[in-house]
Amino acid sequence: MKKILALLVLVVIAVASKAQDDKLIASQVQAFNKAIFIVKDTSVLSQLLATEVTYGHSGGKVETRAEMLKGVMDDTKVYSDVKTEVGTMVFNGKTVAVRHIISATQKEADGKVSPLKLQVLQVWVKEKKAWKLLARQAVKLAV
Repeated sequence: MKKILALLVLVVIAVASKAQDDKLIASQVQAFNKAIFIVKDTSVLSQLLATEVTYGHSGGKVETRAEMLKGVMDDTKVYSDVKTEVGTMVFNGKTVAVRHIISATQKEADGKVSPLKLQVLQVWVKEKKAWKLLARQAVKLAV
């Protein structure tokens, strides 16, 4: 009976821990997207990025960490109505793959306004006690 009770306690702890990780990762995804699309904050991004991050845009361009950070600051588009819908999270040890959709309205420097909708795959890894973005790839979705 004691073994069953101990096993039950371990299962409850594991489930609670996973729920905390789900919430933490979802908040990381939200913070990352906010730092890119809303406030363009490279100091926040620097804290969230793994050193060897690979960052893929919906148009096929792939950037290193330095290129991605520079690109955020050089981006002249203004985004509004930014929404992130976190979909699935698949955990494997100290790695998690997150799929989500970003939708927004983007305004180009020339004043042109258009909708933006992306399906994004992010891969996060746990480095020490912090989750860091290792890889990101986006694809455009029909609006």
